Amino acid sequence: MYGLIIDHIATYIKEKYGESTWQEVKFVSGVTDDAFQMDKKYSEGLSHKLIWACHDVTGDQVDELMTNIGTSFYKFLTKYEFNKVLRVLGRTFPQFLNGLDNLHEYLRFTFPKLKPPSFYCEHESRTGLTLHYRSKRRGFLHYVQGQIRNIAQELFQTEVVIELLDIEHDMNLEHVIMRLHFNNLDFNRQNTAYRNLNDSILEKVKITSDIFFDIFPFIIVFNRGMRIRNIGIGLLRVMAGVVGKKINQTFLLMRPFIRFRWEELISCEPIQEDEDGILVYKTTDTDQMTEERHRMGDQEREKFLSLKGQMFYMEEWESICYVGIPVMSHLPQMYKSGLFINDFALHDSSRDLVLASTQQAAELKLLLHQEAQKSRNMRENMNRLKKERRRTDKLLYQMLPKSVANQLRNGESAVACCERFDSVTILFTDIVEFTKMCSSLTPLEVIEFLKVIYTNFDKIIDDHGVYKVETIGDAYMVVSGAPTKTEHDAEFILDCASQFLIEAAKMVNMNAKVPRIDIRAGVHSGAVVAGVVGLSMPRYCLFGETVYVANKMEQSSSPMKILVSETTHNKIEESDPGLYQFEMRDEIEIKDDQTIQTFFVVSRHGPPRIPSPRNCESRQDDSVNEDDEDDDLIFPGKSGRKSPTSEAEDELKKKGQLSYTPVSDAGIENHSIGSNRTPRQSITSKT
Repeated sequence: MYGLIIDHIATYIKEKYGESTWQEVKFVSGVTDDAFQMDKKYSEGLSHKLIWACHDVTGDQVDELMTNIGTSFYKFLTKYEFNKVLRVLGRTFPQFLNGLDNLHEYLRFTFPKLKPPSFYCEHESRTGLTLHYRSKRRGFLHYVQGQIRNIAQELFQTEVVIELLDIEHDMNLEHVIMRLHFNNLDFNRQNTAYRNLNDSILEKVKITSDIFFDIFPFIIVFNRGMRIRNIGIGLLRVMAGVVGKKINQTFLLMRPFIRFRWEELISCEPIQEDEDGILVYKTTDTDQMTEERHRMGDQEREKFLSLKGQMFYMEEWESICYVGIPVMSHLPQMYKSGLFINDFALHDSSRDLVLASTQQAAELKLLLHQEAQKSRNMRENMNRLKKERRRTDKLLYQMLPKSVANQLRNGESAVACCERFDSVTILFTDIVEFTKMCSSLTPLEVIEFLKVIYTNFDKIIDDHGVYKVETIGDAYMVVSGAPTKTEHDAEFILDCASQFLIEAAKMVNMNAKVPRIDIRAGVHSGAVVAGVVGLSMPRYCLFGETVYVANKMEQSSSPMKILVSETTHNKIEESDPGLYQFEMRDEIEIKDDQTIQTFFVVSRHGPPRIPSPRNCESRQDDSVNEDDEDDDLIFPGKSGRKSPTSEAEDELKKKGQLSYTPVSDAGIENHSIGSNRTPRQSITSKT
């Protein structure tokens, strides 16, 4: 299926439901593209995947979606200016319907692998007509009905009521018979004018058969027994031996989609008026079905001589005349078939079209190539943009908590991001005798020294549900309970501080001048106000007395000890008594003769609590391997990783919102077949 139809479905979803819904539909269907090339072939089941995904996301019924999308088709065609072609396809609505096959055949120059449906009308009357719709694809009936209603309204200001008469499956085709009820004003007027004109011509003009065959060099006349009685001079030059043979054994009837029999040709009334027929002459001994020809490559198709024209019954000859012209996609094909420009009648514009089509095909090919190159460049730019955005996000999340950064990105002011937290726990650590230590080291050695320590500390906080606020010199500040609230903030901080001491004890002989490292830690719990301050190098800062007291705890602590306030001690004992063993210490003065009881942390009973992912404001949450993310953008089917469809299925099943299971292209076809309640017919060769 070409991208024109896929793009139509995608455009409808975006315009009807919005960009956010389109992204959900893409996720559920497993589609990764945002744009679809008009002339590019896509999976046959892709259209149904998008429709079913839209049904699951929006809740609208599939048949209703298909009808509405079909109704918007004419408006969509203005994007490619194909609507101008539809305007001139027929003077009346019945003529328009009869000309659809002709239009599809011309579109093969732009879409060479097109598999169009077939339309033909019968039983036309003052109140409507019967339309036969045949297609190799199933599941598009409501889509076509929406198109018919909309085009009748837009082009002919006619309201059409569609009555479904029958659905059959024959020759691997879906055959739908519909009665179109509408006010056919031109029906009687056209027939009367035609009969009057026909009688007038018969009285005044007599044409001999010789002149008739000279005027139409590619005519074929065959009788009721389907035997070819005569052919035009143009065909005689390339296939003189076909006279006397049966036409249905020498040619394949490509359009309309009916059996190549006398009875069906005669009963097909429009074929006597303005219905186009496509005949294919078999220049090889192979005897293949029409469906098989559609699957041939371009080189193999050139073995056939295709004729496009009109059939009508000649009462005087008791025969059917097929007046056609060769269909040539390019000049080399004409040369291989044995035809030349002068074989075409002078009054026939085909000779000009054959010459002009070569130049137009080259121009179109160049245009499509340029469009494809633009599309590739756009995809590459989008991939680079996504990669750069990931890098920018990674840097941003290193400066600010992810939740706060996303608020600022959504346009909220820094003041709006400020928030009061009633219960947080803050940890301060510093290195004992750091100033004396620095006096014996060079500046570069000091930087390298702090880099090793803080890198190890950063790895620890990622596992304990805490957030690193800042580092000033050798001071390291950590908080739990902000910006993500948790009832286990005190426990997380003490676990983190204990791990800091263990890690510091391992850092021995890092430098000849620094044989070992001792740190001290202080912890306090309370309320704070948190927010982003500064325009240049903005930082996430905490304000309040809790910060001051926690810093005082660190200053009053001892080397390789964790000193906690009475507030933190009581919080631990109330939530989980006996979790930590504490040693009571002296009271310390905070300010203005205000004192606070302190405790040393001695040990913990049991393993540390593992924080849930939502408690972690880790800046490494988004630092996924960039190469893997790029692979997802370019190679969505990479092995070892679930497809987007599978991920969407799992996610929606968890939410209890999945009303169907995403299926493969083959599964979509089975869905369509099952919806018509008719078993699929297999393709068999003619014998």
